[in-house]
Amino acid sequence: MAAPKGRTKIATQTKTLKVGDPAPDFALRSHDGREITLSAFRGQTVVLAFFAFAFTNT
Repeated sequence: MAAPKGRTKIATQTKTLKVGDPAPDFALRSHDGREITLSAFRGQTVVLAFFAFAFTNT
């Protein structure tokens, strides 16, 4: 089966989570350049907001 247009190989190989599954740990760079990991917030509520690239002024 071919990947949907615009998807990379890694996106098609990434496990799909179901409701209630624990999120895998990941790291991202914050606006000030610090690396933040999801595991650093263990035990806290975390809300992720994704913005389309078109709305980032970059």
